[in-house]
Amino acid sequence: MKIDACFDSHVHWPATGDFSQRLRLENLKRPQDVKDLKFNPAHLRGDWLLGFGWDDNLWSEKPHRKLLDELFPTQPVVLSRCDAHASWVNTEALKRAGLWDGTKDVQGGRIERDADGRPTGILIDEAAELVRDQIPKATEFELRRQLLKGVQIFNEAGYTHIRDMTCDETQWQEAVKLDQSGVLTLAVEEYFWIRTIDQLDKMISLVIRAKRAETPNLRAMGLKVFYDGALGSEGAYLSKCYHGKDHRGLLLWKREDLHAVLRRAWEEKIDVAVHVIGDEAADQLIVTAGELKEQGVTGPLHLEHCELLRADTIKKMKGLEVYCHMQPAHWLSDRKWLKDKIGDLNESAFQWRRLQEAEVPFDFGSDAPIERASIGRLLQALRESADAGIPRLLGQATSYMSHSDLSWAPNSFTILEEEAPAQVVFRGEHLL
Repeated sequence: MKIDACFDSHVHWPATGDFSQRLRLENLKRPQDVKDLKFNPAHLRGDWLLGFGWDDNLWSEKPHRKLLDELFPTQPVVLSRCDAHASWVNTEALKRAGLWDGTKDVQGGRIERDADGRPTGILIDEAAELVRDQIPKATEFELRRQLLKGVQIFNEAGYTHIRDMTCDETQWQEAVKLDQSGVLTLAVEEYFWIRTIDQLDKMISLVIRAKRAETPNLRAMGLKVFYDGALGSEGAYLSKCYHGKDHRGLLLWKREDLHAVLRRAWEEKIDVAVHVIGDEAADQLIVTAGELKEQGVTGPLHLEHCELLRADTIKKMKGLEVYCHMQPAHWLSDRKWLKDKIGDLNESAFQWRRLQEAEVPFDFGSDAPIERASIGRLLQALRESADAGIPRLLGQATSYMSHSDLSWAPNSFTILEEEAPAQVVFRGEHLL
C-alpha cells in the first residue's frame, strides 16, 4: 500500500526527540515502583530530574511527593503524566516554583492537596506549567539534537510530513538552520504556542515574520491555544461532572480572550489551532467562531484532538472553516477507563464517522510523544474501536493520513507492508 505525502497531523516535534531520552515511566504498576528505576545523567536538565509516562488511572493508589522526597530530598524532580497535562513533583520542585505553601490559586490549573492542606505533588495543567517554567531551557545544541532525533523517529515511523503544535521563536530559528543545512527530511507545518492573551501582539508578529522566512520544508501556519486539559488527568472541560467527582474539568483561557485571539489572527490571515478535548470546550469554541462569523470575521479554525464532540456541536460547524485533527491511538490508551470516567458522554467519543457524514474535513495523527508515532497503531485503533462500538470509518483510513498539498515536497511517499513502513521516500531520496 502506498501513501503519498504520509502525514502526521498533530505532533510535538522537539518533545518527541526529548522524551525519547527521558526517564520512562509507562511500565510503573504502582507509585512505589519508582524506587526500582535506574537513573542516569541523560535524565537531567541542569539539576532537574525529568521523567515521562506514568498513568495513575491504572493504579490503586495515588502518587505523593513524599515518595519522591525519600529518593530526592534536595534535587528537584518533575515526572510528567502520560498525557503531559499533569506532573508528579517533589517538595524541592514545589519550593522552586513558589507553590510549597499550597495557598496559591492557579487560573486554569489545579493543585491537589492532602489532608494536611499541603500539596500532594500532583499538579494539573497551568499549575504544572508553573513548575516546568523553572526547568532550565534546552540549549541551542540540545534543541537541535531533539529536533534531529524527532526527524529520525518520524521518518522511521513512515512519515514525510508533520504538523508541529508547540513551536516558539528559538525552535523556528533552529529548524530553519536544519533545512538550510540540508538535513531536514520532513515537510513541517509549524504552529506557535500562545500561552496568555498578553502575548497576542508578540505572537502575531512572530508568525508574520516566520511566514516571510519560510524554507522549502518549513511553513509557518498560525497560533496554537490550549483551551482545556486532558481526560486522563480530568482537565478536559465537560458538559457534565466527571463520574463520582464534583468538577467538570478546566478552562485554561477566558472565553473573551479566546474570542480576541481568533479575531486578531483571522484579521491577519493567520490560522488558529485550539486544543479542545472535552465536549463543552469544543462547543464553546465553535459557538465563539460562529459569533465572529456573524460579525464578518472568519478564518481557518483547527480543532485539535476533539476527543468528545456532541452531535449538536458538529451541526454548528456548518458554514465555518473548520478542520479537525484526531488521534485514533488515544482510544487504545483511554479505553481502559474512559467510560468509567465520563459516563454517558462516552457516546460522543471519537466521532470521525459523524464528521464524515457532516462533511467536516479531518486528518489523523499520533500526538507524539503522547502516543507513539505509528501507522500500524493508528490502523489498529480504527479496527478495534469499530469492533467495540465506535461508528466505523467509511472508506480508506489512509485517505486521512496524506497531506492535502501533494506538490509540497514532491515525490515523497511511503510504502506499507503489513501496516509497517517498508519504504520511505522524501523528495526522491530513499530514507528507509
